[in-house]
Amino acid sequence: MEDYEAVIPVCNPDARLYKVLDRLLRQEKTPYKINIYLTVTESFGEPELLKGLKEAGLADKGISVTAVLKDEFNHGGTRQKAAETVVSPYCLFMTQDAVPVDIHLADSMLKQFKKKQVAVCYARQLPYKNASIKEKYARNYNYPPESSIKDKALLDKGKIKAIFCSDVCAMYDMRVFNELGGFERNVNFNEDMIYAHKALSNGYMISYDAEALVYHSHNLSLRDQFRRNRELARSQKQHPEVFAGLSSEDEGMKFVKNGLSYCLKQGSITEAISFIADCGFRFAGFKIGKMFGK
Repeated sequence: MEDYEAVIPVCNPDARLYKVLDRLLRQEKTPYKINIYLTVTESFGEPELLKGLKEAGLADKGISVTAVLKDEFNHGGTRQKAAETVVSPYCLFMTQDAVPVDIHLADSMLKQFKKKQVAVCYARQLPYKNASIKEKYARNYNYPPESSIKDKALLDKGKIKAIFCSDVCAMYDMRVFNELGGFERNVNFNEDMIYAHKALSNGYMISYDAEALVYHSHNLSLRDQFRRNRELARSQKQHPEVFAGLSSEDEGMKFVKNGLSYCLKQGSITEAISFIADCGFRFAGFKIGKMFGK
C-alpha cells in the first residue's frame, strides 16, 4: 500500500485534465492510484475519456474511471463516495483544472502530516498566465506565499478564514477523515470548509502549504460570479451550525480595500472599475443566496 491516492471529479474536461494526470504520475511520490469520477453528460462520457487517456499516453497507468450520472453528482456526496473506496493512508483531492507546478507537490503535502494533529493540508493556487489582474489578486489574497497552521483557537475568534480550505488541491489524513465521518453528503458547495470546521472543532489542525503549488484560476463573468456567490451563501445558510458564528464582513471589506489598491498599483483604472463591479456582483449574489436560499 502506497502513501496516497488521488481523487478527481471530472465533467466535460479539456486538455488540462490530461496535463494534471501526467504531472501527478511524474511526482517524486506517485499516487498508488488515481480515481476519476466522471459526470456523464450528453456531450462527454466514458468512451471519450478513455480515448483521451489513450491519446495522451495515460492508458494502463493505474487510472480508474467511475461514471456518475449528472443528476446524482454533488460536490460533497460524490467525493464522499470516492473517499470510501480509498485504501491508502492519505487521499489527495483535486479538480480537473488544477495543474501541479512541479514534481514536489505530493511530497510537500505529505510532510505536513508529520506535524501534530494535522487533519488536512491544502495547496497554494497560482493564477494562470491569462488570468485577469483582479483574478491574480484574488489568488494571491487567498493563497499567500507564507505557509500557516490553523487551530481551534483561531476558530474560536469567529473568523471565516479559520475554516478556509480548498478541495481544488487538498490532501486528507484518511484515519482522521473516517473518524470524523468524512464529507457531508448533501452539499453542493463548501464541503471542504464544513469538514475543516469539524476537524478544528475536534482538536485537529488545518495546514496551508505554500510550497505545494498548482496552477488554478478562472476569469468568471459578472453573471457567473453572481451565481457562484449565491450558491456559496445558500450552502452557508444550510449549515448554520458551521457558518452562523463566523463573521465574513471584516474579511470581505479587507478583500475589497486591498484589491482596489492592488488594481490601481498595476496602473489600470479600468481594472479597478472592473474589480469594483466584480465585488458588487459577488456581494449581490451572496445576499440573494442568504435571503432566498433553502
